[in-house]
Amino acid sequence: MPVFAQNQKTQGIDTLIKTANNFYNNYQYDSAIVYYNKAQEEADKTSNDVKISQILSLKSRCFRHENKNDLAYKSYFEARKKALKLKNDTLCALADIGLGHIYERRGSLDSASYFYQHALTDYENVHDSLGVGLALLHLSMFYQTKIDYEKSLLYALESYRTYKKLNPNNEYYIWTVMNLGNIYEALKEYDTALSCYNQSYRLSVQKNYESLAYQSTINKALIYYHNKDYEKAKDEFLKAVPFYKKINDTEELSIIYLNTAIMHQHLGNFEEALKLSLKSLKYAREAGGKEMETKALLTLALTYKKKKDYEKAEKYYLESIALAEKAGLLKSLKTAYNNMAVLYKTTGKYKKGYEYLVKCSQVTDSITDKEKIRAREKYKAEYELLHLQDQNRINELEKRRVTFQRNLTIVIGILVIVLLLIILVSFRMRAKKNRIIAEQKIQKLEDEKKLMAAQSILVGQEKERERIARELHDGIGVLLSTASIHFSSVESKTDKETSEMLKKANKLLKDASKEVRQISHNMMPGVLSKFGLQEAIEDIFEDVEEAGDMKVELDIALGDERLAENTEIMIYRIVQEMLNNTLKHAQASAISMLLTKKDNNLIIEYKDNGIGFDETKLPKNKNLGLLGIRTRVEYLGGTVDMKSEPGKGISYKIIIPFNIKSV
Repeated sequence: MPVFAQNQKTQGIDTLIKTANNFYNNYQYDSAIVYYNKAQEEADKTSNDVKISQILSLKSRCFRHENKNDLAYKSYFEARKKALKLKNDTLCALADIGLGHIYERRGSLDSASYFYQHALTDYENVHDSLGVGLALLHLSMFYQTKIDYEKSLLYALESYRTYKKLNPNNEYYIWTVMNLGNIYEALKEYDTALSCYNQSYRLSVQKNYESLAYQSTINKALIYYHNKDYEKAKDEFLKAVPFYKKINDTEELSIIYLNTAIMHQHLGNFEEALKLSLKSLKYAREAGGKEMETKALLTLALTYKKKKDYEKAEKYYLESIALAEKAGLLKSLKTAYNNMAVLYKTTGKYKKGYEYLVKCSQVTDSITDKEKIRAREKYKAEYELLHLQDQNRINELEKRRVTFQRNLTIVIGILVIVLLLIILVSFRMRAKKNRIIAEQKIQKLEDEKKLMAAQSILVGQEKERERIARELHDGIGVLLSTASIHFSSVESKTDKETSEMLKKANKLLKDASKEVRQISHNMMPGVLSKFGLQEAIEDIFEDVEEAGDMKVELDIALGDERLAENTEIMIYRIVQEMLNNTLKHAQASAISMLLTKKDNNLIIEYKDNGIGFDETKLPKNKNLGLLGIRTRVEYLGGTVDMKSEPGKGISYKIIIPFNIKSV
């Protein structure tokens, strides 16, 4: 066939697929299947196996939605077979996810896991991020089925992050959010689940994904039910009714009306519960769902029982029993028998009640036997699948064995040479490493020596400050105060002119005495030694605030326990140095400082709104204050994080261990 004609054929197939997809997206699955079949017929004419595999997988989705699982399985299997022949990982992954879904519905969980994992590997091989996210999402939902919520949450979060990075507004991203809600709901973290459902609902409405929006609404209703907020639950259930009427999903309508009826039962609205139960029964019969029809009859019977209309309750219980027996619905039958026993006990018909209790026990035994048979069949199917997989692996391994033996000798020779080279390089690297370690040890000793020298200087400075402060306060301060007293005593005994001169001299002495006290206080504040670090820092900040040019925000929470004396002095000097830098250089109008204890650390957070600076461009002689802060912090074994930019002020975050021994 000429290339032009072949391209025209392909375009025609694509048009048919697009039409089918539109029907699928509008929930018209029968119409979609018609167009998928037409597209497949055209692809068969040109032996276009790529298109055939794609169409088979797309058509299988429709079969799945219509619960035609056998047809879906057959179609997916054919799609996978062609994809494997073509070695097309993308098409193979598409079919694998579908097959995993079918096996999960059948209860063959090991087979489902195999196909989901295979799909993930295929998508990773072709670097298809959207496909990877889809496979992760299905694996998460699969592990919910297995009630392994830890793995389910792990895959859910990976899928969520994948789609959020690619496109946080597409349909699959919303699915991941809703899926997270399902997991948190299963874990009974209802507030978190509700938050996820609210988000998925909001995004679905924004992007006009009606199906997701109303699924989110139903999920929200279930959360309200768990929280026993039956009023909100019934309202959320009813919000979904118009959508499912629009797509004529009678099965879902039956479920919604039944759940809403149960909410009205809890609220005591029995008449409304009866109306909704009858609607549920009507839609169940339209959908042909015997199980839902039985549940609707049971709900009707229970509502009449709550209304104490025992005659009608008995009527609907008997009707549900007849239907369950005919359809072989053992679990529904067990519930109906048990409820009948309770009803007859309530009405005083104990003999009949006992008969139904016996029937209930017999059905329970039948359910157990049936589950055992189902388990045996499941394990048999799993075994057959695994046997087939193992046989395929054996064939593949046999092919590889010949190649492996042929290359083994060459590989061993290369390995010997490489090993000798590695040994030689290893000796050289070890010698180099030992030399580097020795250099690092020398550098570490030099750094420790410098730190010890700096620490000694700091300790010496503080001791010298303390000595000078004491001598100023107790020596010169006392002498000046004494001299002032003597001057005051002779003022009144001299003539007027001399008295004026003495007054001036006395004032100068008092000013000098005040200045000496201030210097003494700055060098070693008495408040620090008497009342502790908190009072001392509050004192210096009060002085700044009283000056009236600076807004101060101070938050100190140190508790009653005192730190070591030298530790308090060092911290006081750090705060004093930061404050002095602000007052001298920053041109700031506001300062804030937090000083607190947390996790065995003392935390200082200081900030001003000054002009800031670029530390790298600061002259060395202007950097002494910052050096003093860093040196004291390092001496106390702490860390300092200083940030400043021109026009943005300066901020410090200092962390110091507070269980420091006195030095």
